[in-house]
Amino acid sequence: MRCLIVFISLFVVSTALNCYICNSLNQPDCVANFTGFSKVCPVKSFSGLKAVKPVGCRVTRQYVNEETSIVRECAYTGENVERKSNKGSLGVSRVYSQCSEALCNSANSSFQFITAAVLIALYKIFA
Repeated sequence: MRCLIVFISLFVVSTALNCYICNSLNQPDCVANFTGFSKVCPVKSFSGLKAVKPVGCRVTRQYVNEETSIVRECAYTGENVERKSNKGSLGVSRVYSQCSEALCNSANSSFQFITAAVLIALYKIFA
């Protein structure tokens, strides 16, 4: 019986998803020194759904007028995407990536975000 409990516990831990979880607005290290923000994604309940498991990790770079912020988080909906652009109200734009591997919302995508930021800035200048 003990072996079964240990096996089930190990299986549950091994299937847990770790992501970097932070927001550069109140955690400046979230930009480049985010390895300390690795956390197990919790199961959540929202929008009338209960016990929703994470489907991946997400990193969002948000531009509000002249200010840029980075949010790294667990994703509970959506699919794997790279550098998807999303425009909000006047002066607000977002570029995000979502992936399904553990700790995949890291700096490896930073170069892609910088490229996307330059393209958005050029679009705003010339559009």
